[in-house]
Amino acid sequence: MTRVLECPNCSRRTFYEKRRCLDCGADGLRSRDSGVGTVQAVTAVHVTPDGVSAPNRLGLASFNGDASIIARLEDGLEAGDSVVLEPTDGAESPPRLVPVETERDRETPTGSGKQRDR
Repeated sequence: MTRVLECPNCSRRTFYEKRRCLDCGADGLRSRDSGVGTVQAVTAVHVTPDGVSAPNRLGLASFNGDASIIARLEDGLEAGDSVVLEPTDGAESPPRLVPVETERDRETPTGSGKQRDR
């Protein structure tokens, strides 16, 4: 789910499987790269089911075309940060929101000194 579905008629985007566009009713939604989003809100769930760590940090992120998603949030991210969706291991594991990789990150082989775009 690191890709979005885009309506060929009105360009509305969504992360969740649909047969038709919710805005205009067109079918034939196209798969597109989700791109870079912005964290809109952050929360933590402290009571979780077995096998889910607590607190479980979640973020609401908005992407181009009105596509929004709630996903696990990498530590240190806050509202206003730029993020991308990173797939996790296994088909059943949902993606998580991680900081956008900066030029400095690509130049640092160990990943130390990682900074977030603001």
